Amino acid sequence: MIRKKDARILIVDDEDYMREVIRQALEGAGFEVEEASDGKMALAMLRQYPYNVIVTDIRLPGLTGDKILEEALSLFSDTIVIVMTGFGNIQSAVEAMRKGAYDYLPKPFQLDELVVRVEKGLEEQQLKNENRRLRVELQNRYHFSNLVGNSSAMQNLYRLIGVVANKNSTVLIEGETGTGKELIARAIHYNGPRREQPLVSVNCGAIPSNLLEDELFGHVKGAFTGAHQHRIGRFEEANHGTLFLDEVSSMPMDLQVKLLRVLQEREFQRVGSPTTIKVDVRIVAATNSNLLEAVEKGDFREDLYYRLNVIPIHVPPLKNRRDDIPPLVRHFLDKYCKDQNLEPKCVSNDAMKFLMAYDWPGNIRQLSNSVEMAVALSGDRAVLDMEDFPVVSKPAESPKSLQAIDIPDDGIHFNTMISDLEKRLILQSLEVARGNKKKAASLLHLKRTTFVEKLRRMGMESFSDETCEI
Repeated sequence: MIRKKDARILIVDDEDYMREVIRQALEGAGFEVEEASDGKMALAMLRQYPYNVIVTDIRLPGLTGDKILEEALSLFSDTIVIVMTGFGNIQSAVEAMRKGAYDYLPKPFQLDELVVRVEKGLEEQQLKNENRRLRVELQNRYHFSNLVGNSSAMQNLYRLIGVVANKNSTVLIEGETGTGKELIARAIHYNGPRREQPLVSVNCGAIPSNLLEDELFGHVKGAFTGAHQHRIGRFEEANHGTLFLDEVSSMPMDLQVKLLRVLQEREFQRVGSPTTIKVDVRIVAATNSNLLEAVEKGDFREDLYYRLNVIPIHVPPLKNRRDDIPPLVRHFLDKYCKDQNLEPKCVSNDAMKFLMAYDWPGNIRQLSNSVEMAVALSGDRAVLDMEDFPVVSKPAESPKSLQAIDIPDDGIHFNTMISDLEKRLILQSLEVARGNKKKAASLLHLKRTTFVEKLRRMGMESFSDETCEI
């Protein structure tokens, strides 16, 4: 919440005593307070400075309280205006509420009550400002011009996103795992007409099929064992906004029928309810498999495919746009150096050549994870080289090759070799698992807590489980 000493409050009342007692109460609560004895004076002060809160009487000589309200909100729409009214003037206070007043207090009132309402109003004002700031951040973060890549394929993708974002048509994004399909979905939403409305994401492949219907449509109390209260689904949450259906190809056939109905009729029923609910939702779906092949195999409904594939967007894999690798590497270097409070780093020419030659089966996500690991393990070195990217350098030796190690006459440092092997195994497991710590731990038959502790000792505790950039 805004600090009380930073919140400026204007009291407008033609009674000197009234202004005095209100000022003392608010200053005693820690606020900075100014006074105006009539509407004309208040108006001049408002035009000089945007006050956080205005406490004004309705009946004033000259310019009335409702005129002050209108002027204050026209100058600064977030102003909290609390009107005071005498007995018999409640209707005027109600009218002021309709015009945008935050609250009203009938005289006489308790000063403590006024302080509480001022504090509550400031909290709501702060919340609105914070929500507005977050919306701007999201829009800037997911603006399609911030997507990284200069290749002709990416330039075509930027142009397509720019056109699609301003439409309400259903979009199907196809691309390999890790190509940034969700980032594109967010760019479409936050650059379109529904940007002020919610974007709700559902990973259809991560939710058991028997729970997916409830996740999408919600349920009513008593619909099944354990349904102790009503629950709205993702479609209702996304009403007037966008619903992103990731891995839509994994949706079971019976649920595909219900999704088709929603797309056709823009209505559905909660689980256990006969009531039909209307929704206005834009659908953006994504898949890492070929949906048309799934249709031919009978695994996906043909009619649903054509309902989803109104505007298709194909995201090319990284191996098909290798010219984008250098700018992506620089982007991730800047990001992770800032995240880890490190000085800027760069990649040697030789290392960059190997990075560009590698096929990156995990695409952008794998590249992001590799750069993050390299930054985390590079210490104070400003230039990253081949050894910082084990995914493109010589793979770790297999147990068979380890048996052929020659021990020189002066011996070897056992602990150093074991530590080096452990480090290489952990890096390799993270590469195979594409950065997922739980899966990487499973590959090494370690508990996740043990694995995370080893990462901590290696200085990689900030390594994220998932990164989605393009």
